[in-house]
Amino acid sequence: MHYRLAKYAIFWLVACVLSGPVMAQDATTQNADLNVKRIGLVDIEGVLRSAVASDKVRKLLDEQREKFQQEFSVTEKQLQDTERDLTLKRGVISDAEFDQQRIAFQNKVTQLQQDIQYRRQALDSAYQKAQNDLRALAIDILAEIAAEKKLDLILARNSALIFLPHFNLSNEVLERLDERTKNAKIEIEITNPDNN
Repeated sequence: MHYRLAKYAIFWLVACVLSGPVMAQDATTQNADLNVKRIGLVDIEGVLRSAVASDKVRKLLDEQREKFQQEFSVTEKQLQDTERDLTLKRGVISDAEFDQQRIAFQNKVTQLQQDIQYRRQALDSAYQKAQNDLRALAIDILAEIAAEKKLDLILARNSALIFLPHFNLSNEVLERLDERTKNAKIEIEITNPDNN
C-alpha cells in the first residue's frame, strides 16, 4: 500500500517537473503576445466638442429650435384667442355647442403639446445621430493613426493620470476630423408629425 502510494507520488512529481517548463513556456508565449510597447491616448469627447462639424450641427439645431419656437408661438397665440372667444360664448350658445367647441379646443391644445414633444425628441435624435456619425469617423481616424504609428494600444485620456504629452493623439485626430468634414454638407431636417 505504501509502495503504491509512493509510486503515485513519484509519478505525480515527475509529471509536475516535466510539465513545469512546458507550462512556463506557454505562459511566456502568452505574455509575449500581451506586451504593449507603443501606446497612445485620446480624449474623444474633447475632440467631438472641439470639432468644427459639431459646431455646425449645434448651429443648425439652434436654427431649427428657433424656427419651431416661432411656429409654436403663432399657434399658441391662436389657441389663446380661441380660448378667449370660447369663454365669451359661454352662456350665449347652447351647452351642447359649447361642449363641442370646448372639446375641439382641448384636442387642439393636446395636439400642440404632442407636436412640441415630437419636435423636441426629433431634434434630440438628430443631434445624437450627428454626434454618433462624427464619433464613428473620429474612431476610424484614430484607427488609421494607430496603424501609421504602429501603436499597440490606445487608451481614453481620462484613464491615465500622468503621461507624456507626445502620447496624446487628440489634436491629430481633431485636425484630421476637421479636414475630412470641412466640405461636408450637414443638414438637419425635422418633419412634422402629420407628414410621417
